[in-house]
Amino acid sequence: MRIYVIGSFVVACSVKVARLPRAGESLDADAFVAEPGGKGFNLALAAHRLGAAIDGVFGIGDDPFASVAVSAFEGAGLATDMLLKRSGSTGAGIGFVDQAGENCLAVSLGANRYLEAKDVEPARIANCNLVMATFESPDAPIAAAFAAARARGIRTLLNPSPNRPIDSRILADTSILIVNRVEAVDLGIDIADETTVDRLMRAGPDIVVVTLGEDGALAFSRSEPPARQAAVPVTAVDTIGAGDAFSAGFAVSLLQGRLVAEALARAAACGAITAARFGAFDAFPTTAELERFCTDTEA
Repeated sequence: MRIYVIGSFVVACSVKVARLPRAGESLDADAFVAEPGGKGFNLALAAHRLGAAIDGVFGIGDDPFASVAVSAFEGAGLATDMLLKRSGSTGAGIGFVDQAGENCLAVSLGANRYLEAKDVEPARIANCNLVMATFESPDAPIAAAFAAARARGIRTLLNPSPNRPIDSRILADTSILIVNRVEAVDLGIDIADETTVDRLMRAGPDIVVVTLGEDGALAFSRSEPPARQAAVPVTAVDTIGAGDAFSAGFAVSLLQGRLVAEALARAAACGAITAARFGAFDAFPTTAELERFCTDTEA
């Protein structure tokens, strides 16, 4: 399994608070963590921990935070030649996490905004089985990478978060689309009406997954029956990285040849494991942890 990621890198700071703050309010924090993050980096790291080799492209700045990215890639066993330095700041963000694991966050994408179509190398994509992207990256490199992949018969996965309209060219070249409840509504999906999903799939995707938080997740496929997965019961500590863990788990499971329903179940398990831990960098499960969790859950 080899995955090419149109990536984003963010130095992510999180604080654990009793409740989310109101406007103008200062709160005492129970815990603080500063770690490598960003949705693209999280996807890459989570998939790598599940056994996938990672290639791709990530933008970083020329500020002191750039060294954090280099150290993070080296520490995670990811090649640093994926990092492209741009003038300006490296991405950074701050999140508040309450006692129930709910969060609010703000991200300054910095150098992630400056990735271009020319930064994508089709020859490297040709050696991969899947291309993944989130909307922490600009449209141009995503469109270039997805077009290069589909021209070679390679599947693509898009998680369009943070939410913005999806360029029709990107949607046409998307094989797997993973959205949350809000993003689904913006795309015209009514989960109670499969015809709305069919209309979206006619625009490109072969598989559409809708995550529903405590209500689990749904998956629609051109070639398999719809699948529904209940939320996996865990005590949520921090949900910031759970969605990225879910997407990576779903992608890796499909690359392993699993059916959509099983991939959905394993993706939900990855999200649950991650949500039960504070922070994201050390929260994503390894293959062994995922197998053990799935075995314990089935028992």
